[in-house]
Amino acid sequence: LDNIMDRWITASCQHLIKFVREEMESYRLYTVVPKLLKFLDSLTNGYVRLNRGRLKGDNGEEDQEIALSVLFDVLINVTILMAPFVPFMTEMIYQNLLQRVPEGSVYHEQSIHFLRIPEHDQNLIDEDIEKSIDLLMGILEDARVLRERKKISFKHPVKSLTIITETQEYNKGLEPLLGYIQDEINVVDILFENDFTKYAGYQIT
Repeated sequence: LDNIMDRWITASCQHLIKFVREEMESYRLYTVVPKLLKFLDSLTNGYVRLNRGRLKGDNGEEDQEIALSVLFDVLINVTILMAPFVPFMTEMIYQNLLQRVPEGSVYHEQSIHFLRIPEHDQNLIDEDIEKSIDLLMGILEDARVLRERKKISFKHPVKSLTIITETQEYNKGLEPLLGYIQDEINVVDILFENDFTKYAGYQIT
């Protein structure tokens, strides 16, 4: 996978599989549902939202096929993970997904409840990419809030956005993701600042 968003959602999904298996084997079922919900939020508001163009085919059929294949793989795995908690809903989702699962595949069964929880692939887990995308999502959320507070429409481009980070490592992790920030926030230039004291205020109470 060449696209960083594809590598991120794949890594996150494999990380989720590993987490769910470990927690369920230890009978800590109460920790699984919050993690599943958080992943679904990342999938919809992160991967799908930031890849709208790719999923529609704006970058060509080959790239569209890659993005849709990654999304399909993630969807079927997370549906299996959710099956013990929402059995009827996941069965309905699975029967729809099953129309595109070839016979002979490990994912091809009469019911989702005949499938085993998948094993994670450690080689696909990339914590650095996960950290970078988590930082990206935080920046996007904060920038959206700032626009709303300033009552600036998303249709109007902003001249610059300053990102205050603790270390240069964060800057390097964000460099491949600057295009997503510019497109989503509609900003021309992105600036980095490592000295947070320039923007901090102090008050004695």
